[in-house]
Formats: sequence, C-alpha cells, structure tokens
Amino acid sequence: MNPNDEPFTPEDLSRPVPYQPKKQSFLHTGIVSFTWIVLSGISFYLGIQALKERPDQKQEAPAVAEAPIQLQNVGVKSELVPSGAWEDLKKWWNSTLPNSSSDGSTEEGKTSVVPVAMEDDTAFRASTWFSDYEAMKRTVHLYNEIHPFIYGFKGRETNNGDLYSLWGSAQKHARVAELRSLNPRVKIIPTIFRWENKNEKIAENIGLNGRNDIRDKHIQNILYEVDTYGFDGIDIDYEGMSCEKKEKFEEFIVLLSKEIHKRGKLLSVAVHPKTAAKKTSLKACKGLKEKINMDFAENWRGPMTHDYAFLAKHADRVKVMAYELHPRKYRNPGPGPQAPNVWIRNIITYAKERVPAKKLYMAIPTYGYDWALNCNAKIKSVYWSDALKRQQLGITKQPTNINQVMADNKNSSSWTNLSKFSWVHEGKTYEDPSIWYKSEGCDRVAFFMNRKAFEDKMTLLRSYDIGGFSFWQLLSDNDPGINTYLELLVTNKLPPVPKAVPEKANTPDVKQAAPEEGQEEAKSSVEEVVKK
Repeated sequence: MNPNDEPFTPEDLSRPVPYQPKKQSFLHTGIVSFTWIVLSGISFYLGIQALKERPDQKQEAPAVAEAPIQLQNVGVKSELVPSGAWEDLKKWWNSTLPNSSSDGSTEEGKTSVVPVAMEDDTAFRASTWFSDYEAMKRTVHLYNEIHPFIYGFKGRETNNGDLYSLWGSAQKHARVAELRSLNPRVKIIPTIFRWENKNEKIAENIGLNGRNDIRDKHIQNILYEVDTYGFDGIDIDYEGMSCEKKEKFEEFIVLLSKEIHKRGKLLSVAVHPKTAAKKTSLKACKGLKEKINMDFAENWRGPMTHDYAFLAKHADRVKVMAYELHPRKYRNPGPGPQAPNVWIRNIITYAKERVPAKKLYMAIPTYGYDWALNCNAKIKSVYWSDALKRQQLGITKQPTNINQVMADNKNSSSWTNLSKFSWVHEGKTYEDPSIWYKSEGCDRVAFFMNRKAFEDKMTLLRSYDIGGFSFWQLLSDNDPGINTYLELLVTNKLPPVPKAVPEKANTPDVKQAAPEEGQEEAKSSVEEVVKK
C-alpha cells in the first residue's frame, strides 16, 4: 500500500475518528507526579527497613571506633580526604544496606569494599634489600619480594615532605618492567631510608612540631611513587629516632597504612632488634602522652620508637634488622659475628609474642667486620672476596669458639681489644666463620658470611615458622653458594626442619649497644649516596 494514498472506508461503515485526549491543567499534572514520587519513596524505604529487620539477620551492638586521625593537607589532590556530593551519596547508600558498617563492610560476608593486599601461599618468603641492580637482575628469580634501596628524604635537619630517588623516572619504569619480566611473581616494595643523627632528622615528615601538613605531603609523595610506578607497596626504614618521636611515628604509620591498603598494596616496616628485658619498667620521655613500656633490653633511642605490637597491627611485614650485634667499633661488645644464632633466637622469642608469625621477618647480614686485636688500627668491612684474600693469610675457624681460640693461641694475652670483652663469648660457639691472621705487625680477626653460616641461620628461621627473611644486602660480592641454597629454597627441594621448641629467652646474652655519635653504620655508605 502506498502510504500516500487515502485509506479506503466501506460505504456501510463510518471512518473512525482519532482519540482526542482531554487536556489537563499543569497543576493537576504536578500533583499526580508528586504523589507518585512520594509513594515510590515510601515503598522503597519500607522495603529497605524490612531487609534490615529480617529475623535471620544477627543484630549486634555497634562497635565503638577509635577517633580517626584526620589528614590536614586538603589542598593536595588525593584520595586521602574524599569530599563532595558523590561521596555523601555513597555513604548514604551504604548506610541503607543490611548490617553495613561505617568502613564499607557487610555483616553477612564480612566483605570490605576496600581492596586488601593480595598474599601468596608461600610458607617462607625470601626477600632482600639491594642497591646493586645488576646483582638483582641475575638473582631476582630467587626472591618473593625485593626492596630497591632507592628513596631518601630531602632536607637534613628539617624535612619538607619531599623524597628523592637514586633512580630517575624513566629508570623506575624500565627497571620495574624488567624485573617483573624476569620474575612475574616478585613483589617490588622499595625502601625509604633515613638514619637519624645530629645532621639528619626524622621530625616534620612524621608530623612532629605540629607539622601535620608536612606529614600529609610526605604521605602524598609516597603514594604518588607507588601509584606512578606500579610498586607492590612501600618499605619504611626510619631508624635511630629519638624517643619523643614514637607516637608521631605511629600516627604516621596508621595513616600511611590506610592509604596503602586502599590500593591493595603492602606496607613493610623495618625495625631495630629487641630482646627481652630481665625486668620490665616504664620510661617517661618528654613530649609523649604515655610512658614507654621497657620490656626489652636495648635501652637506646632507636628501639624505643619501634613498638612491635603496635606496628604489627598496621603493617603487613615487620622486618627485624637482626645485625650489627658487634658493630664497627672497639668498645663494648668488641669483635664478634654480626648475627649469631644465639642472638637471633632471643630476638625471635621476643618478637613472636608481639608480631603474628607470618608478618615477622628476620633480616640478616651478608657482610662482616675485621678488627685489630692488639693495636689501634682501622676496622674494615668484609665481604666474600675480602674473606677469600684473608684466608690465604691465616687460619679459618667455623664454627667459631672465641674462648677456645684464645686458649689455644700463645699470643692471645696481648689481644686486649678482644680479651676485655671475653665474658660476652662465654659458653658460646658461633656458626659464623672467622679468620685469625696477622697484618702489618698486628694480630687481627675477621668475621664474614658464607653459605654454611647462611644455611644454619635459615634452618633456625624455618624452624620458627615465621614469614621469611631479608638480606642486608644483596650484592654481586656475596658467596655464590648462597644463591645455590636459595635455588633449593624457592623450588621446595630442602628437607623439612623440626619445629623449634619454645624456650625462655637467655637474657644474659649480649644486647645490641647504642651507636656512638657519628659512628659509621652498616647502611652509611648507601646513605651518603642517597642524601646527595
């Protein structure tokens, strides 16, 4: 039919007349529309209330939440301070869901809208700090987590919230991609490091002196790095802080943890080693609201600011820096190994009572030191290649019983740098190797790390069923036998080890001493590079 033709109507029928709707007034239309909206709203509300009051839903009294710490730097664009009508609408919508809580979780499934950092099922994780990128490329397949040691603070005696990096922007993009191509499952969690001394402070960056604005900027800068370069989290290594910074450091960790976890990332915190005190006491520190619970023996500034139990509530990794027991100095406790098992066992005993086992890592050294025994000569660092050279000059002991070595050596009466601390070594045999030799008319001893000592330490750590270990640090100049052992570890080819029997800490053992002012620390060579 041609649509332009007139429609045909039989003669005995009348042509239908189109329906002409009756015109309604604007007022009538408005009243009807308003009534419909009101009734729809009431129906929706009653339906939601019915869901809330379902008899099969468990009713619980609302929990009393701690007062949140508010970030003040609202001028910086970030997710730290959400605002606006959209956020208000989301809060209203969530409040109407059955048994919803203020954090976005529901009672039925205990499911949170905030992404949680994904964990793998690895029983014992291998991790390492590193600044030697070439060494990391060659061995990244041996690690579950790696910590590029690349970030530091701008500013020395004061902070402004800014970071700097040893890697440029293009390097960070390229190296993250390269490391992931070599080991797609590795977690890349870079470290921000600062050792506090009279020339380097950790104050405004954690909000001390009322500078929450700088703290918030510092957090924003950290999040920017994590977001921009696709890191799997961040590792906070703020060391040697004076005791008045404890509470501000904890506030900083709480805030950073919330933001890191919103992104489904991991927060790692490096802490000073602690062993149990013979007697617990409370220590007042100017500027703190609460006294410090001194249930640990190491009563110098660094350990006082690292509360294991508190940090473990907010961090995914608590990495105890179990090294520098015998630092590079001639005063107490003098020459000896950096991380003997007898000391590590006491650290684990203290830490496991305060940190969930799977969050707890022991960080062990790949270096040692070389001391003069009967002259005032320079103390030297010792790595694998150094040890191979020294072994040509003297006698290597492994295991090392220092008191036995002294008893067997007719010249030991002159070893005053060691003999005055002989009580430290009474009754102990160390798994660590040592080299006793003569150089430039002086008797010397060098402790170092090799595969056998490393394997003994790993056997100890595995027996305690903790989360894993970290190296300070991965270098090309480490015993290559360590990599052979790690190959067996990551491929699950090592035999199981018996579980450790809980025992009371041997508190008379030597504790880590306070550093001397200006003393060159284990990380000082890296710090000098970082702060430039």
